Amino acid sequence: MEQRKLEIRYKIYMEAEDISQSRIHSSVAFLKNRLENSSNKYLKNASFDDESDLDAFMLRFYVENEIIETTCSSPEDAESFVIDLAEILDAAAAAHSFMDLEGEFSWNYQEEDKKYTFRSESGWDYCDFTEVKDEM
Repeated sequence: MEQRKLEIRYKIYMEAEDISQSRIHSSVAFLKNRLENSSNKYLKNASFDDESDLDAFMLRFYVENEIIETTCSSPEDAESFVIDLAEILDAAAAAHSFMDLEGEFSWNYQEEDKKYTFRSESGWDYCDFTEVKDEM
């Protein structure tokens, strides 16, 4: 049986200014809950850094995760990772269109090696994804 190495990395940045404290709380809770309660094991256990300033009405929330497995422990989750993360990001952009959302993620599994950047600007209700091609 062939060993299947898996490498996943992602970084997500949420930012907004001049928003209410309740919007700050709901935005952070939304993204944390969607990741922590995802059915995809590779979306759980991310590091969260909440630098929001409630008194200044500023949202600054960062998510980061890196997974490296010499033998993939969940092929189904590995195969659906890109779609699962994209759905969460798109849902966050739609639910909280007042904020800026951006970041990147990469996925290396079996014969595929993909890297994407994404962004959703304030006023957008969707997330725009761009595949990054390796330049040689």
